[in-house]
Amino acid sequence: MEEKDIDQQIEELSKITREDGKETYAKAQFKLGNIYRKIKHDYDQAEAFYLNITKEDNPEVYAEAQLNLGNIYVDIKHEYDKAEAFYLNITKEDNPEVYAGAQLNLGNIYVDIKHEYDQAEAFYLNITKEDNPEVYADAQLNLGDIYLDIKHEYDQAEAFYLNISKEDNPKVYAKAQSGLGYIYFDIKHDYDQAEAFYLNITKEDNPEVYAEAQLNLGNIYVDIKHEYDQAEAFYLNITKEDNPEIYADAQLNLGNIYLFTKQDYDKAEAFYFKITQEDNPETYVKAQIGLGYIYFNKTRDYDQAEAFYSKITKEDNPEIYTHAQDILGEIYTEKIKKETQAINCFLLASKIESYSNRYPYQYICAQLILGLKPNYFKHDFNEKKFNELKDFIYNKIENLCNLTNNIKNILFISNILDNKYSEKQPERRVAHYTKPAVLFNLLKGENPSKFRLNIVDFMNDPSENQVLTSWLNISNHPDNEIKSFLASFSFNHNCLNQFRLYGNEDNIIGSGISIAFNKNFFGLDTKRSINNEIISLHSIKSIKSFENKQVKLETEQIEIKSANTLYPLPLYRCLYFDPETEYMALAKRNKQSFYLENKNEKIPEDIDNEWNEYIKTLDEPEKIRCIRDNLEKIKGLIKELLDNSELQKISNLDELLSLAVLPISCLIKHAAFEDEDECRMIYITHIADDNIVEPQDYQSTNSLYVEYTHVEEYIDNIYLGPQCKIQHKIWLQNHFKKKQRKKEIKLIKSEMPLR
Repeated sequence: MEEKDIDQQIEELSKITREDGKETYAKAQFKLGNIYRKIKHDYDQAEAFYLNITKEDNPEVYAEAQLNLGNIYVDIKHEYDKAEAFYLNITKEDNPEVYAGAQLNLGNIYVDIKHEYDQAEAFYLNITKEDNPEVYADAQLNLGDIYLDIKHEYDQAEAFYLNISKEDNPKVYAKAQSGLGYIYFDIKHDYDQAEAFYLNITKEDNPEVYAEAQLNLGNIYVDIKHEYDQAEAFYLNITKEDNPEIYADAQLNLGNIYLFTKQDYDKAEAFYFKITQEDNPETYVKAQIGLGYIYFNKTRDYDQAEAFYSKITKEDNPEIYTHAQDILGEIYTEKIKKETQAINCFLLASKIESYSNRYPYQYICAQLILGLKPNYFKHDFNEKKFNELKDFIYNKIENLCNLTNNIKNILFISNILDNKYSEKQPERRVAHYTKPAVLFNLLKGENPSKFRLNIVDFMNDPSENQVLTSWLNISNHPDNEIKSFLASFSFNHNCLNQFRLYGNEDNIIGSGISIAFNKNFFGLDTKRSINNEIISLHSIKSIKSFENKQVKLETEQIEIKSANTLYPLPLYRCLYFDPETEYMALAKRNKQSFYLENKNEKIPEDIDNEWNEYIKTLDEPEKIRCIRDNLEKIKGLIKELLDNSELQKISNLDELLSLAVLPISCLIKHAAFEDEDECRMIYITHIADDNIVEPQDYQSTNSLYVEYTHVEEYIDNIYLGPQCKIQHKIWLQNHFKKKQRKKEIKLIKSEMPLR
């Protein structure tokens, strides 16, 4: 529309007054508002026209005007409280379709700006498909995202995503199918169902989400089904126009297939070369590693390999940079012409290596090499001897860490979160014994406390975290800056011995409580047990110079902001171990707990059968056999490392070796505690982690902890100890009745006899 036509239209519309009719006036003011908002971009003038419209003039047009006013204050002026006020002026009676849009925008304000997710949920739930099918689809998607990313209630997230049909909104439908695919792939591990959801997404629905789905389908066929031709077909469906970042990931995966599986190095190289730094900087770095690998290992073109590895900087990816420095060290050693550069590269790796779930051995090896520095990196440097020792270290430590990880995986309790099990599966919930005062703080008012994981160093049990390392003849140094935090649970929810030992108030034995948490309280991603990012960016010693054979050490402190929140953490069962006799047993439910649970529903013979089936499924003898075999190998490797005369010169050798078994140190308890049947949630991090809550008063300095999450939505049952005060039951009844929860929390008074 030309400027002359616009001005003429404005002139004509401005002549219309209420005397011409309220409805006609309202429509004219609305059109003027749209002209100034959409064409002239004069938002103050647009606002003035919209404000002239009253509900009495025309309720439907009034609703549209209030929606546009809200949008101006969200998108242009960024005054969210004013925007909220305009949206709240719109009722369903005025205009159901516009009301739906306003409720969606209100929900978005409370998600994106105010981070008040319960209020956001309330707004989204006000939207029905009859009001506006397209907006309803958006609301259901946002509800699914809240329950997936914030509340970690995956079944509820799934229900919201399934409410969205392609007819409502194809673009949003694609996103919902992607969310469902994620739930079934990452959470439920039902890969066929995940595949079905991803296959529902077409390029016409949403090209960007289609690219992500094709990538995930390729990953399923690589990692799970090991059908590489089919994986390749999915990856090849992704174009740069769909999603440049995902396209880069697909090219990387294609390169990896041809490099490691099909061993077609030319094709692998061609795929890696398609990845640009602009598309995906992190993936570009990984491609350089792949290209370097081809030229270093396959063609022995060290100059070309060096060129690729040298492109990788610490800022790109500290972990990959470290790996590149390791390889550069080997390249310079192989070429036998850049001895000083080889040393510097190994030491740069030592500087950056981070202790992590994925590559813990790299950190430990790098630090051991750094510890060798005073004896090896001299004018009479013996390259052959150094390489032999380096290979010895890497071989032993990598095996050590892999064996440790094997044990950790055996102890990981996956079935508590596995939806393939029935709702009655035996380990569907676990209990935390504590004081009523702690429970009160976890439930109180508008600002309840979060569940805590406490630092291992301050535990009451002096043998905590020492059973394994003592057996291995290594010590846990108290100055080690990598710390373990844990929370303890029991498979037995109503246990007299636990009530005697834990949660007592006013010196009254049995006065505590037991909180039974459901499966949603925990996570499946075992990598989250270690905060890799925090550990890697704090207090790593580095070499700065070798001038005149004098070594200058500095502590590099890299600042990082913590999110101050923990992702859902995995749960592990404890291994009970007697170092003297080498007796072992796994934590599990005791037989009495089966009788207590089913006493009013089943006869003893049926309960015995359930118990026997549970023991059979647990397969404890085989697990113990595997753990024992792994522990014996660990002990042998530790002895070899401790007996090495060169490594004995490293002052912190014990400390570094203890890091290799750190992931399981807290999971191995003395057999004397077997009747506790304990399982644990663990978080390993650096002492400088911002998630660690600092004491606020002097009396609290003997307590360090990290906050996990609020608990109320994850509680199934609360067991009151035999001597728990009656007022505690009353306040809990009052609290839960007022909340009117979707699912009732059962209060159960323990009838265990105390003498």
